[in-house]
Amino acid sequence: MGVEVGGGSYTVNGQKAELYTVKIPYSRRLDERGTLELTLPISYTVYDKALFGFKDAKAYGAGINVGYAWQAFLKKDNVPYRWKITPSMGLYYRDSSDLNEGAWVINAGLSSSFAWQFSPGWVINIGNGISFAWNNSIKNYPDPIRDNQQTLKNGIHLYRMLARWTIYAYMIDTEALNPAIVDSYQTYGIGAGYKLTKTRTLKATLLDEQGNGSYKSVRFTLGTSWQF
Repeated sequence: MGVEVGGGSYTVNGQKAELYTVKIPYSRRLDERGTLELTLPISYTVYDKALFGFKDAKAYGAGINVGYAWQAFLKKDNVPYRWKITPSMGLYYRDSSDLNEGAWVINAGLSSSFAWQFSPGWVINIGNGISFAWNNSIKNYPDPIRDNQQTLKNGIHLYRMLARWTIYAYMIDTEALNPAIVDSYQTYGIGAGYKLTKTRTLKATLLDEQGNGSYKSVRFTLGTSWQF
């Protein structure tokens, strides 16, 4: 179990906004290969001068995502790689009384994560995923997910483990298959994790995103996790 808080800003088609997030992840091993993964995301967004060009507008969001991570390889298999496949489903609610907009978003996804320890202390992880989202609008919400959206994600993640430290860098490409305000963007991240104790870890990540629609974003996240 853990918690991750983040903050930053982004710009889309000239509209500037500040974004603040909280994520509460929880996982529980169900058997030798399967793990239940639960995430509660919360967001707060401030749109700069979005009301008639003079006043800021605020939006709130919260949801739940549930996944089942299945491990194809275990430590006892004595191989230098791991492969995890995770089907997931989620429900997210977003509302803005300032903009008179809101929506329920239902999503389902399937992801693959292949990690290979190619040298002592070095791990490379290749991730791929597809997600499907359906938007049930309330009020007058022009959600960028639209009524039906499919998204592909492909990324590579490099880890360097040094005693209690883990240093990492990654790149993720996100492509929407249906028209959207931002239907293509790339995420670049660098960060570090420090093992405070055998059961507690602290992690910090700096993220930069760029995409079409003049989309730019810079965010910072700080998280901690506990094992029971």
